[in-house]
Amino acid sequence: MSHCRACTLLIFTWMSLGCLSLQHATASSSNPVAQTPSDATYMIDGRTFTLDNGRVTIEVFPGAASKTVIKVSGEPVSGDLDRDGMPDAALLLVETTGGSGIFYHVVAAFNRDDSFVGTRAILLGDRIIPQQLSIRHGIVIVDYLDRRPGEAMATAPSQSVSKYLAARAGQLEEIPLAEGEVIAAGKVVIGHEVRAFTPCGAGDAVWLIGSSPALPAMQVSYHQNMSDASPYAPLFMVLTGQPADRPAQGFGADYPAGFYATTLVHSLPGASCSP
Repeated sequence: MSHCRACTLLIFTWMSLGCLSLQHATASSSNPVAQTPSDATYMIDGRTFTLDNGRVTIEVFPGAASKTVIKVSGEPVSGDLDRDGMPDAALLLVETTGGSGIFYHVVAAFNRDDSFVGTRAILLGDRIIPQQLSIRHGIVIVDYLDRRPGEAMATAPSQSVSKYLAARAGQLEEIPLAEGEVIAAGKVVIGHEVRAFTPCGAGDAVWLIGSSPALPAMQVSYHQNMSDASPYAPLFMVLTGQPADRPAQGFGADYPAGFYATTLVHSLPGASCSP
């Protein structure tokens, strides 16, 4: 499959996103009720901890000279991650352990009846430079600078990196992207003689390639969500994939380009391209 030259897609690269002991446990109802994301319970490396006003100091074992400090870096960002209509949050946590490492993690806090339930942390890296944390269309986006492969830790981070994460079963999971793939959001229409995707920021719809691995899931989601809608009504979807040439013949030949959809991240009935 070759890349199209004419297709313009909006790609998700927003560059403008007391001491206590660690407990081996998962988050449960026994955790304190958190009124803000900065007071919620999270997990790093299988061990839970509860923040107090965005910070916690942890004694790894009684009498240890060095302690682990975990604190919120920057401000939490708000957005609906689990599609329940409630504002959730994403946060960056910075962990120092008394050595030279400064480890950055990303977590989410889900809004449950105006209290917040934290997730497992996903490691971003050691001594990186965070640039932006944001939520858009239910996706957490972290932009930061890191070192190139093989560079020494003494080298200042200079390579731009973006991670994209989505909510799955009450946790954050990174969205994998193969080489050449992007994350794109927009309106999908599936019907008789129509299989169209209009990405945010693009003026024209493109044809969804029939061999797209995500197409069966997209068809199921479209028909489930749009069963009571008028024919050819659009459904907002977030997809991974890559631009492709339009088909040489058939209905797709009338479109300016194609899109090879690898994964349906999620569908958002009623959503639009506006933030």
